[in-house]
Amino acid sequence: MAGGALLLWLASVPLVTLAKDEISFSVSGVDAELQEKLQAALPSLHYDGKKERLQELALSSDLRLRDALQAYGYYAATWQTKIATGKQGDATIHYQITLGKPIILRSKSIRITGAIENDSRLLKQIKPFPLADNSVLDQVSYSTWKDQSLARLQGLGFIDAHYDRHEILIDKAQYWAEIYLWLNSGKRFRVGQIEISGADRYPRWFIQRYFTFKEGDWYSPTALSITQSNLHDANRFENIQVIGETGKAKGDAVPVLVKLQSLPEQHLKVGVGYSTDIGLNGILYYDNYNMFQRAQHLHVAVQAAQKSRNIGATYTWPVGAALGSEYIASASFQNESYQIWSANELRAAVGRRWALANNARKNVNASIEAMINLEQADYTVSNISDTSFYIYPSVTYSVQNYRNILRPVSGFYVRATAEGGSKVWGSTSNFFRLRVRGGWDTMLSPNWGVGGRASLGALWLHGPIRYLPPDLRFFAGGQNSLPGYAFESQGPTDAAGGVVGGRLLAVAGVHVDRYLSRDWAIDAFYDVGNAFDNFAHFHALQDVGLGARWYSPVGPISFDLAHPLVAPRAPAIRVILSVGFNM
Repeated sequence: MAGGALLLWLASVPLVTLAKDEISFSVSGVDAELQEKLQAALPSLHYDGKKERLQELALSSDLRLRDALQAYGYYAATWQTKIATGKQGDATIHYQITLGKPIILRSKSIRITGAIENDSRLLKQIKPFPLADNSVLDQVSYSTWKDQSLARLQGLGFIDAHYDRHEILIDKAQYWAEIYLWLNSGKRFRVGQIEISGADRYPRWFIQRYFTFKEGDWYSPTALSITQSNLHDANRFENIQVIGETGKAKGDAVPVLVKLQSLPEQHLKVGVGYSTDIGLNGILYYDNYNMFQRAQHLHVAVQAAQKSRNIGATYTWPVGAALGSEYIASASFQNESYQIWSANELRAAVGRRWALANNARKNVNASIEAMINLEQADYTVSNISDTSFYIYPSVTYSVQNYRNILRPVSGFYVRATAEGGSKVWGSTSNFFRLRVRGGWDTMLSPNWGVGGRASLGALWLHGPIRYLPPDLRFFAGGQNSLPGYAFESQGPTDAAGGVVGGRLLAVAGVHVDRYLSRDWAIDAFYDVGNAFDNFAHFHALQDVGLGARWYSPVGPISFDLAHPLVAPRAPAIRVILSVGFNM
């Protein structure tokens, strides 16, 4: 019932609030499709409340309406204008339109010639012309198809593509039109010699990992653009230019020049942050992006928070041609103290990551990571203290596919890990653990979105669960689990009633988003699940909440209020703040 109330509240929020000192426009007398197109041609304008200015805006909007009607084939349209002024300095101009007789497309001549004629597969990539004979002339669709078809050919390597003829003949007196579009592809070009200029301290093979093309590939301006973006995102280069020197083409080969400069190889960052799970924290990062001038990366992080203190270092060195494939070595010490458990953990790991995604698919990241892990832990869970030592392999598969990771409103992610240890290798106990997390988001309309997330886990352990450190057990609660409950505060209990963590995990959530603008949204969410030892003792916890999202230049910043519905504990409302995309 509470969730329903939240959705009703969301539905009551207006899509657009008319600002003071604004003039808006409305049209009637036409069908819904044409009405939407005309409204798009008449956006709201600033209005200072002066009568003279209102008359000027009315005249200019008449011209815009005339141009829009003619663009959609209605040269004989007439309209009546009604102007209404509001009490707060705003005004509305309404047009009652009589369309009159439209211009009819009598015939069309669409030709695609040149080298592309011999490749039926490429011809299929040009969309069919959208206007049929005897339909109402639509010059917007004409121009869109004309521009997109030319751009598509140029993107396929036909850099000399052009129109031998592109025109519309209109007889306004007889109400007919003829269209002539003769598109000549010219010949198709390939990538020629590739030259890299600058950033001399980095190996050339390393820079080439960011390329989405190689010599001999069909020439594509899109590939050059993605390569430039990849190099920018590397945090190693600046003043980046990826230039196709079409004027220097020899035969069908276009030379490509990649110009760039190195950023300082060593970075030091100091900051203060806040996370609902660990509280206020101070952070110190040190990075060296070009150790030994081999593009190897040393990352050192020191964090001091209210509930967690840690220091760690990760060393990666690239291997192979695939961007993201690398060897990894890491070590860290972490001191944590939460509501249910506390621990001192010394960890080390070594392994390799294989990148699976194509460099050209910028919005997709996919990889497999295989590691050998070492963990020494001293911990206390619900007043029971233990020590453990584990050496165990792990394999992680992850994929992330969002159109824009800074505004993750459409896409999905999955992360799955399998890991296990054995006494034969010196571990405290035998165990095998599976963990899968995933989520998806989609836009239902420009103003509404919906999404969900789930986290599942299973643990097989020889012996009591006290033999495992807290990070290998399953708990529920926290901003990425059940935000209405404290971080990792929920799960199976011992005889004394203390939460000790479980062997199974099942948590899922859904959310509904209302977009107020491109950068702002509000949402309502519901989560259910828990950690448990067997399905006979599964006790589902639930929470609901409201939140706000700001899609900032550094990623989404979320502020949520969550309320537990089952077994609530103080506080009744938990505040959740998160920065960036969490996978």
